[in-house]
Amino acid sequence: MILEAKQIDDLKNVINISLDNLYQNDFEIINRGGMEQAVSFRFGIYLLGQCQQIDWLRDYDFDMEYNKNGNEPKRTPRRPDGVRPDLIVHTRNSNQSNILVVEIKGWWNKEIRNVDIEKLEDFTNQQGEYGYGLGVFLDLLREGCVPHYIKDY
Repeated sequence: MILEAKQIDDLKNVINISLDNLYQNDFEIINRGGMEQAVSFRFGIYLLGQCQQIDWLRDYDFDMEYNKNGNEPKRTPRRPDGVRPDLIVHTRNSNQSNILVVEIKGWWNKEIRNVDIEKLEDFTNQQGEYGYGLGVFLDLLREGCVPHYIKDY
């Protein structure tokens, strides 16, 4: 889904506010490490709250670990065996309104970050099956997080 510049700005703003809230309110789970799903859940709560304040985002579905494409597994060209994004903003049962896809890694996770970047590239490919409007990779460090945005227009 191709987003307008204002929509991308809105998404970046709610992501930044949600990250601020995460670090202010839940720093202990980031600092402790090893709880990526817990951190993702908390970030998702903040993101949902922020997005519900924006008219054009209110009616979309917010899902974590959503691994279905209809009744089939969600697959991408580089993940043909299946893939599960950490957080998505979309309309369920449709690939026409895929807004945002988020991948999150904590400082304690030693996996190669490029794996998540590749997932986001596949999900935001406008010629691909999903065509998310914006992807964001959040590498949560103890010192903070600078979002890495990916889009394909």
